[in-house]
Amino acid sequence: MGKDRIEYLDFVKFVAILLVCVGHCYVMVPNLDSIVRPIIYSFHMPLFMLVCGYFSIRSLEISIKSLLEKKSRQLLLPVISCTIMTVCLFGGGIRVEIIGCVWFLKNLFICYLIARFVKCVKIPVEITLPLSWVILLIIPYGGTLMINFLYFYFCVGYLIHKHLDYLQTYKVPLFGISLVFFIVALCLNWTNPPEKVDINLLMYSPFKFILQVFVGLSGSIVIIGICELIYKLFGKRQRVENVLSYFSTIGRYTLGIYVVQTFIIERLITVYIKLNEVVISPDFTDFIFIPLIGSALCLVCYYVVRITQPIKIINILFYGGQK
Repeated sequence: MGKDRIEYLDFVKFVAILLVCVGHCYVMVPNLDSIVRPIIYSFHMPLFMLVCGYFSIRSLEISIKSLLEKKSRQLLLPVISCTIMTVCLFGGGIRVEIIGCVWFLKNLFICYLIARFVKCVKIPVEITLPLSWVILLIIPYGGTLMINFLYFYFCVGYLIHKHLDYLQTYKVPLFGISLVFFIVALCLNWTNPPEKVDINLLMYSPFKFILQVFVGLSGSIVIIGICELIYKLFGKRQRVENVLSYFSTIGRYTLGIYVVQTFIIERLITVYIKLNEVVISPDFTDFIFIPLIGSALCLVCYYVVRITQPIKIINILFYGGQK
């Protein structure tokens, strides 16, 4: 993987964490009938999980014991630290925080373990990974923390990396098909936050399930394709290259930003600041004001991470020991 490819993927990660921060900021305006928020929620976590799956290929080659130790340090330790700190600082139910606090890190940890156990089976992963997803869909409690939904994107990301050379040939048509589908989904109001996947959804609303899977996938591919296109078209111009490099640097700190935004955005800003009325107009609030607030807070979280990361104990407990 070349340097440009790494920077381009870090840019994708920046866009993903930016969407997380912006999406969480809509809680500030409870009376706003947002158009943007459901669109963001329809694909932003699938995008994150797909990118995580793409980067998982090396981790899934090490032993299960080594993977367990590595991901416990990187993911579970920040989960425990954040949960304890959240309960101590903000109160709330311990049981609720154990389940919900930084939930994506728990989800990602479980996805790593499932995928690694699946790789132990002496059958091609092109068969075992989809099969393990189907099993997750039908077993009881597979929908906890949206695991059975997001695991699909983790597997897709892994398989994309594994067959990257082959898929390069079909990159443009794949992007085109995804773009057309996502535009159609926007026009038909299919871009909604995904519902929890359980046996009831699969049996009584299979079309809704299929839609939310493909909306998440197409939205993720569109964002990745646009980011790559931006890099190809403008990445060699010095000023633009500096801006893209800055955003890509932010993308390397997504775990830390996700943790910090849990406190700054989810537990402070959106709890204590409520806008009972829209700013100027509903459209201005929806399309401009909240995205600007979310973007600014994303940068604040990034600089909090950069300032506190050199403190070893904070880095270990909250950022997974990121270097």
